[in-house]
Amino acid sequence: MAAEVYATDFVNHGVQSSVGLQEDQEALKGWRQAIPELKMTVVPTVVEGDLVTVVWTAEGTNTGESNGLPATGKKVRSRGTTLWRIVNGKIREEWGEFDTLRLWKQLGLVPAQL
Repeated sequence: MAAEVYATDFVNHGVQSSVGLQEDQEALKGWRQAIPELKMTVVPTVVEGDLVTVVWTAEGTNTGESNGLPATGKKVRSRGTTLWRIVNGKIREEWGEFDTLRLWKQLGLVPAQL
């Protein structure tokens, strides 16, 4: 499926480092392991030229261990924004941001008062 959506030279521009398609897909699999019934909903979408921006919500129960998260059994709900650059009908670049502190608080991994 990834080959149908992503360009072979895809780059996800992360805050700390950028990664290619394989590492990006491994991280996605990790989220699915940590939150098996993860449900994502796109709220608004904005398209301008070759750029597509989506605001999304994600929710589920953290029942698995992955991506550095222990299995807590707690429900989570978060929101984020993703910007894609589309070239020849495929996602070539991605920039994303979501509230990891809120997620960690919901999982009980950091004090709620932070």
